[in-house]
Amino acid sequence: MNAPAPIQRVLVGYGSESGNARALAHRLGAFPALQAHAPQVLPFNEIDVARLGAGDVLLALSSSFGDGEPPANGEHFAEALRLAPALPGLRYAVFGLGDTGYPRFCGFTKALDSLLGERQAHPIMNRVDADACYETFFERWAPVLGSVLNGEPEAGRDLHLQVTAYGEDNAFNAPVIERRRLSGSCPAAWHVTLDLRGSGIVYRAGDTLHVLAPNDPALLDALAAWYGDPQAAELLRHKELRLLNKTVLRELARLGGSDGLKGLLKVSQRQALESYLHGSDLLDVLQDHATPESVPLARLAELLSPCLPRAYSIASAFGDTVSLCIREVAYVHRGRERRGTATGWLLASNLGVRIYCRSNPGFHLPTEPDAPLLLIGTGTGIAPLMGLVHELQASGSRREVHLLFGEKHRAHDFLYQEELEQWHDEGRLTTLRTAFSRDGASKFYVQHALAEHADPIRQLLARGAHLYLCGNKQHLEGAIQQAVNALYPEGAVDASTWSALQAQQRLHCELY
Repeated sequence: MNAPAPIQRVLVGYGSESGNARALAHRLGAFPALQAHAPQVLPFNEIDVARLGAGDVLLALSSSFGDGEPPANGEHFAEALRLAPALPGLRYAVFGLGDTGYPRFCGFTKALDSLLGERQAHPIMNRVDADACYETFFERWAPVLGSVLNGEPEAGRDLHLQVTAYGEDNAFNAPVIERRRLSGSCPAAWHVTLDLRGSGIVYRAGDTLHVLAPNDPALLDALAAWYGDPQAAELLRHKELRLLNKTVLRELARLGGSDGLKGLLKVSQRQALESYLHGSDLLDVLQDHATPESVPLARLAELLSPCLPRAYSIASAFGDTVSLCIREVAYVHRGRERRGTATGWLLASNLGVRIYCRSNPGFHLPTEPDAPLLLIGTGTGIAPLMGLVHELQASGSRREVHLLFGEKHRAHDFLYQEELEQWHDEGRLTTLRTAFSRDGASKFYVQHALAEHADPIRQLLARGAHLYLCGNKQHLEGAIQQAVNALYPEGAVDASTWSALQAQQRLHCELY
């Protein structure tokens, strides 16, 4: 094999819709290890495909538009490349930015890699398929690329940076490797860790993990008994039996001829319907409002949606494992024992848990490296806040972090107490404040703790702090909004009121 021609030109080409790929391209163009080659940074459409040849290196960084199409500033380039003859002297590397929520994840950059290969161009690096983790991937990729361009062609051979696009139809089966009870009270909170080795899943603090759990065998057996047909368990095994939408309920009311259920479905009866459905499942509704004859099994199977994924905030940062903080759901209702669909499986399964991950950039760490953080979490809402501190710890950041945690009793409900107190002792948490609502003569919540420490909180927000809030939406959002606004005189226009924090993108809420 002939030695490649000396490098004459390095072109950093990009295709970008939102600006992320463009920004990466310009960063790469200024990367010190590439300066000896005087790289030119251009949008794809300004690259003359007809002039590409021996001595050229094309470094292609691009997002995909929609479901795998080229961005607007790459359409002409892509078409010219499709019509181009062989390009045997061209060397290239492709860095793709995508969204695993799309079926054709990184579709354009995968197609671009194939097109260049078909035209006999030579890849000098393995293609990168990055999701929201692209910053981490770029920081690993760029130095190795510099080594390859500067005379070490083998340097990038073992660097594989490719996110696998998992979803409901192809979830990863992750073994459970740790279950640790965090609270002494019931229902208990648990720390659960899953093994991601071999999955290719890459996530960061603030992202969400979606769990696809099978239905409770006891519920399937009870449905089979109600129908008097053993096949019911198999027909309904992968159907949603707990979260029943109004379309399903309306059809059950119509088929069953139930005026009671029809009445509950009126707009004016929203709260009554919510109260009726709380803790109930499909079998309860069928027993109350239908008969096996009025709702045939085959029709029911057609009507129900597939099992819905349950989403959980991730309590870790990144790596070969992923951790969750979950609340156990176990109760008796109408004489039957019930367990949460996903939590029951997470706490009992020895067969692995089917999962996939989705990026949640609105809850990622702020880009300003010195902005302080005010983290407020109640109950299992501590989960993503733990992930954020883990990410800061792993990066070596000494960012100022103030954490406020709320629960019922210090003695029984101080989730992650040992870790949090150790982080505070080590200085990783600048302050650690708590609000245990049932420990005093009167109830004391996180909003009361904010008021109690009004002066330092006000100063913190005035210095540009980002506020992260996670917990129960019904009880937390309005209370914290009022507490933040109450830090300032009524009618005052301040850069740190709730609406101002929202406008400045300094407010990050994960409420459920």
